[in-house]
Amino acid sequence: MPHVAPLSLAETQAAEGDIAWLASATGFTANSMLTLSHRPEIAKAVLGLIRAVVRNPDGTVDPALRWMVAHVTSLSNGCSYCSAHTFKNGADNGVPQEKLDAIWEFETSDLFSEAERAALRVALSGGQCPSFASPEDMAALRAHFSPEQVVEIGAVIALFGFNNRWNALMETDVEPQVTEFMRKHNYRGSKEAREAAAVKG
Repeated sequence: MPHVAPLSLAETQAAEGDIAWLASATGFTANSMLTLSHRPEIAKAVLGLIRAVVRNPDGTVDPALRWMVAHVTSLSNGCSYCSAHTFKNGADNGVPQEKLDAIWEFETSDLFSEAERAALRVALSGGQCPSFASPEDMAALRAHFSPEQVVEIGAVIALFGFNNRWNALMETDVEPQVTEFMRKHNYRGSKEAREAAAVKG
C-alpha cells in the first residue's frame, strides 16, 4: 500500500497534460506521476526529464539499449516498480523477450554485443549509490560510445536513480496493465533485483 495516495488524473492540475502524454506512450497512467502530482511542479519537472532522456526521438542511443540500461539500473537498486516498468518499456521499444530474460547474463550471453555489455556494466555498477563504476568500466563505455552517447547513458542511469528511490520510498503500486504484462511474459525480476541490490563494488 503506498504511503501517499495517488491523485486522480483530474486532480493533477498543471501536470495533467504531461501525465496524459506519458500515458499515450505507455498505454496506462503511471501511479508514480499521480503521486508526484501532489506537487505538480515536481511531476512536470520529472516528466520533462523522462521526455528528454528516455522518450526523446532525437536521442543518440538506441531506444532498446536505453531501456535495458534503465532496467538493469532499476534491478540493481531493487526497485520493484521501476523494474516492472522498464521490463515492459524495454519490450515495447524493441528489446527481444529472450534478451530481457537473459539480462543478468549480459557479460557472458551471446545475445549481447560488446557495446551493450559496456553500457549494462556501467548501469549495474554506476546505478547503485555510492557508484562503484570503475575507471576501466568508463573507459570501456567510451570505447564504444561518443561523448554525447556516454552523457545520454549516464542520464538514463541518473534519471532512474531518482525514480527508483521515489517509488521504493513511497511503495508505489504497480498498475494492473503492467502486472498483467509481467504475468503474461513470466517476468523473473524480483529475486534478481533483491540479489543485485546487495552487490557491492
